[in-house]
Amino acid sequence: MTASPSSPLWLDLSQCDDPRDAVHQAVACLAQGGVVGLATETVYCLAASALNPKGVARIRAQRGDAEPRPLTILVKGADEAADWIPGLPDVGARLARRSWPGPLALVFRRPGAEGLFARLPADVQAMISPEGDVALRCPEDLFMRHILQFCPAPLVLSLVRNADLTPATTAEPLRTMSGVDMAVDSGPTRLGRVATAVRIDEDRWTMIREGAIDEGTLTKRSGIILAFICTGNTCRSPMAEAICKVLLSRRLGCPIGELEKRGFLVVSAGVAASHGAPAASHAMEVLRTMGGSLDAHRSRPATLELVRQADHLFAMTGDHLDALLDAAPDVEPSARLLDPEGNDVPDPIGSDQITYRRTAEAIERMLIHRLNELGLPPASMLA
Repeated sequence: MTASPSSPLWLDLSQCDDPRDAVHQAVACLAQGGVVGLATETVYCLAASALNPKGVARIRAQRGDAEPRPLTILVKGADEAADWIPGLPDVGARLARRSWPGPLALVFRRPGAEGLFARLPADVQAMISPEGDVALRCPEDLFMRHILQFCPAPLVLSLVRNADLTPATTAEPLRTMSGVDMAVDSGPTRLGRVATAVRIDEDRWTMIREGAIDEGTLTKRSGIILAFICTGNTCRSPMAEAICKVLLSRRLGCPIGELEKRGFLVVSAGVAASHGAPAASHAMEVLRTMGGSLDAHRSRPATLELVRQADHLFAMTGDHLDALLDAAPDVEPSARLLDPEGNDVPDPIGSDQITYRRTAEAIERMLIHRLNELGLPPASMLA
């Protein structure tokens, strides 16, 4: 099958004996400067090589002057974001790490002379970013990820619209679209709606376009995660979690229930914990007198996902810290002992309430030191 000026080469994935053949055909077309219509998990898009000005010009022309928003640059993972945006803001790094691959586009102001964007041809830079913004996205769709894996150059995307201007969730609009060399029909997209887009300014984010990820989820993903780790997640780490919430609420001048809205998510887990065990009764009693609560606490294991998502990991003992680093060596920059002096927090399990109180008070002193390290003002400095 060959493409005509008004009709692209059509590949129906449901009819392919081996989808890898379609991947290689699409990659070859893109490498030769072609424009390919592809599905993401959200909507159908046009893709072109970022190193080919003619291909980028064709997808910019399809969008039209009425849409000056940036074309989207595809990345393979969160680690690549800083290559495009040197000095990547922390909130952007957190959203990328916790949302990619997935239906989220992050929009930044165009960087200066450093970074990969500055290495693109000057005319391509102008077409991708006509108003000074750069949009990055890491798609979840498996076919698209295979294409990214084999493409020798970065890709840029522009969404495809139906005749009524709604975003296309099937390949049908590609059948008669001019300027498209190849179309890959993957069937209806999995999510059936556009990706969410947010703007990153310094260490804040604002919603540009609502889509597959809601604002509440983004609020949780953009916050600083503090995780406390012990053995069974019924004594020390739950007390640290609850005390930390109390201290943060005082420092920020807000109820504990609003900490997530203020950008903090505090959790705990155990390296040998089961699911669903309540906190120790003495721990619950002590925390009530300190202004916190463990009534709803249920134990959970320290999964790789949890420890890798945390911005700050605090282990109760050296053994806990070693267990974390053995399982996930990459978390070493964020992992440390809770005690700033490098001592273990003794396990109060099986002891009386007085021992639990002493443990909780020791944890509180350690947390005050650690929160000061994070740069939060002491409670006494707040009006």
